[in-house]
Amino acid sequence: MKHVLNIFALIFSALLLFSCEPSRDENGDYLFGVNPNPNTNPGGGTSGNLKNLKSVTFDDGTGEKVTYNYTYAADKLIGVTTSDNSVSYTILYDNNLIDKITVVQDDTGITTTDFTLTYNNGQLVEAKGVGSEEGGNSFTNTLTAFYTNNKVSKVLSKMVGIDSADPTVTYELFTLQSDITYAGNNISMWKFTTLFPATVPLPAIVLTSTFSDYDNKKNPFNTLPEAFNIVSSLYGLDSTAVTGFSANNYGKVTVASDSDSQSATYTYTYDADGYPTKAVASNNLGTLTFTYQ
Repeated sequence: MKHVLNIFALIFSALLLFSCEPSRDENGDYLFGVNPNPNTNPGGGTSGNLKNLKSVTFDDGTGEKVTYNYTYAADKLIGVTTSDNSVSYTILYDNNLIDKITVVQDDTGITTTDFTLTYNNGQLVEAKGVGSEEGGNSFTNTLTAFYTNNKVSKVLSKMVGIDSADPTVTYELFTLQSDITYAGNNISMWKFTTLFPATVPLPAIVLTSTFSDYDNKKNPFNTLPEAFNIVSSLYGLDSTAVTGFSANNYGKVTVASDSDSQSATYTYTYDADGYPTKAVASNNLGTLTFTYQ
């Protein structure tokens, strides 16, 4: 598989090569893209005024920048694009619930995945994805969401390849598991595990992120639909989709693997309505800039 998930750009090449620290960016930084938080439904800042997130620009401090742009129709999120054309989302609705999400990624080739979403009492329980690569490879991606006290507590994603010579033959690629715990309405810990099938002699890869020192302001990613955050959490840490489940913005994050650990604190600038317009990480680990509509 090629660039099915940004987080696996350092794990998978043509032959599923192993990298023992998959969430580092090219400069070895765990915290690239681990940014101020998000949660579930639209909400206001301290003024009570409601805003939609229009764009987020990630500057990693080394000159690399990418902007996520959000498009709405009648206050519903219908599309997301990036300034580097690395990924785009097209979002369709059945009444007020997201019904389908199409994800297009462009790495060394174009990968397209079409998800169909199902719900139970308004909560996303499953997203079935069917994907294809520009080179002809195809796969399925089944995502399952679990809840505790009406909060997303676990997300499982199972990637299965389809044999190009015989589509009736399938093979397990990997499983992603996010385990999420909360303190009140904010995430306190996010454990992200990559599991490989028995045929691949690789150990599980585990990243644990702990969050603290939250403010009392609105998390801009929390204004995005919960179902979108769940599905987009598969496509790389730089979307901060999982942290979108928090109501407020964290002030400190520590990301740890079996062999390393890295921490950062964030300093925020807010607008008159209490929404953050900028978040600056300590130790030159990056800056986020937000705009709203």
